[in-house]
Amino acid sequence: MILAITAVGANQPNVIPELMQIISDSLCTVVESRLTVFANQFACYWYVDGNWNHIAKLENCLSTAANRRSFKMTTSRVDESDIENGDDQAILPYTIDVVSADRVGIVYELASFLAERNILIQDLTTSAYSASYTGTAVFSAHIIIGIPADVRLISLRDEFLDFCDREHLDAILEPLKR
Repeated sequence: MILAITAVGANQPNVIPELMQIISDSLCTVVESRLTVFANQFACYWYVDGNWNHIAKLENCLSTAANRRSFKMTTSRVDESDIENGDDQAILPYTIDVVSADRVGIVYELASFLAERNILIQDLTTSAYSASYTGTAVFSAHIIIGIPADVRLISLRDEFLDFCDREHLDAILEPLKR
C-alpha cells in the first residue's frame, strides 16, 4: 500500500529526522520524497510504502507528531494500480527553462499554455531575484513536462516559441536529460 504524505510548518530542528524515525518505526519505506524550505517554513512530500496495518499505524503516529510540533499534515492512500500501470498513453519527458523580467501572471500563462495542449506538468520550480548590476526583478522557472506521444513536437515547439515571443520570455524546450 502506498501513502502520500504532505507536511508544512515551521522549520524546527530535528523535525525531519523525527518524521523519518516515525516512518521507519512503522516499518514503512520512503519510495520518493521532496523537501524544501521557504523562509522559516518547510514543505515536504513523501510516497511511503508498507503493509496496510503499518500504513494505518503510520497515519496515527504522524497525526500525533503534527499536533505536537504544530505543523499541518495530510495523508492520502494511493491506488497502486495507478503507479504500476501508469497512464495508458505514453508521454515524452521534456524540460522548459524560462528567464524573463518578473511580472505578475507568468506561471499562470505558462501553465495555461501547457494545459490547453493537454501537457502535464510533472515538476515546477520557480524563483524571482534581482539582477546583480541593474537590480531588475528577474523571474526564472524550470519545468519538467510530459508531452503525450501523439503531439507533434515540431508544431508544439513552434507554438511555444511564438508564445514566448508574445510574452517576452527567453525559454528553451528540450528533451529531459537523465
